[in-house]
Amino acid sequence: MRFLYSLALLLLLPFALSWLMWRTLRQTGHADRLGERFGSSPYLARNEIIWIHGASVGEIRAAAPLVKRLHRQFPQHPLLVTSFTGTGRAQAQALFGERVLVAQLPYDLPFCVNRWLKCVSPAIGIIMETEIWPNLFSVCARRRIPLLMVSARLSERALSRYRRFRVLVRNALTQVTMIAAQTEGDAEYFRRLGVSPEHLEINGNLKFDVQFPEDTPAQGRALRERLFGRATVVVAGSTREGEESMVLQAFRTLLGKYPACTLVLAPRHPQRTTVVAERIKSAGFSCFRRSAGEARLQAGDVLLLDTLGELARFYAAGDLAFVGGSLVPVGGHNLLEPAALSLPVLAGPHLANVRDIAVLLKDAGGLIVVEDAKALGEAFIWLVGNRVTREHIGQAAQQTVAANRGALARTLLLVEKHLTRA
Repeated sequence: MRFLYSLALLLLLPFALSWLMWRTLRQTGHADRLGERFGSSPYLARNEIIWIHGASVGEIRAAAPLVKRLHRQFPQHPLLVTSFTGTGRAQAQALFGERVLVAQLPYDLPFCVNRWLKCVSPAIGIIMETEIWPNLFSVCARRRIPLLMVSARLSERALSRYRRFRVLVRNALTQVTMIAAQTEGDAEYFRRLGVSPEHLEINGNLKFDVQFPEDTPAQGRALRERLFGRATVVVAGSTREGEESMVLQAFRTLLGKYPACTLVLAPRHPQRTTVVAERIKSAGFSCFRRSAGEARLQAGDVLLLDTLGELARFYAAGDLAFVGGSLVPVGGHNLLEPAALSLPVLAGPHLANVRDIAVLLKDAGGLIVVEDAKALGEAFIWLVGNRVTREHIGQAAQQTVAANRGALARTLLLVEKHLTRA
């Protein structure tokens, strides 16, 4: 099965090269790094590197607390952070600077991963959430590199997709040293894919251990003072295609009742900002791009957040937050960032990717789920018009995050255990 998988990848390689180069150029303004894709890397000290991999921007952000603690706890081990996407690579560089080495993951072809692992030769590999690369996992096992899958999750949709390739997926997962699932439900899905109980444990979700720089609240207050003044600030984060129009419609409904409001709109993918800017203008709003510098907004204006790494600061400057990927059938994005900053959180009904977090927040009273643009506008009006209620919902959200922390400490123990055996 792995041979057939590799053959299929090889046949698709010319198309994959073209698509990835175009996608990376569109997302980051830079061409894809073909050398890294084919396994090129400087030779690094053998059995010293701690390698952490996140698929894209969301996983890299979720890995941030782990990377920072690994840097402090194991200073003798250099850290290598990889991502499959150009935006993930850019996010890692923005978050970690020169404290870590950053690269893109090579193609999952035997000659690419063999070449890469020969150069890098990590002491341990840590895969964030769930990515399954049959050739990479097989070569890691053959080279006796411990491989951990942490904060691992599986949606019902992903389980159904993986079951189509059950033998290939099961064989790949048997190469993983330990899978630290987020919940018992996730662990059960992994068992259905053939993972044995001795290679499974439940460690919780690293996203609950979200950490911000200590000055984030102060930076938020400063942003608010410089940009928004006394206006009520609505932050719509990680929006996807089709959602911006709904958010703008809801914002217009809000302005009809409370005109002294401004909107911060942060598309999930930076390459869409030009399209989103046109959509904002065509809807009749004044649009200010964050990348163009700071300008004080007036009531009813929209700030388009087209820079990387600033969303948390704008959440800290806001009064309430809508999290995207949820009014369209994407599955939802990170609900915990605004919740950790004590904002009441709104989201649409499509929350499959964050189902357990959504249930916890909703049961605690920290999340409001709306069905459509009309309901979102009504929720905006209710929250803006009831400050005390808004603050209580934000406190409930923050307390839910605090009560569910601990995955980071358990993950560090797991890494230490297998790092000493490496």
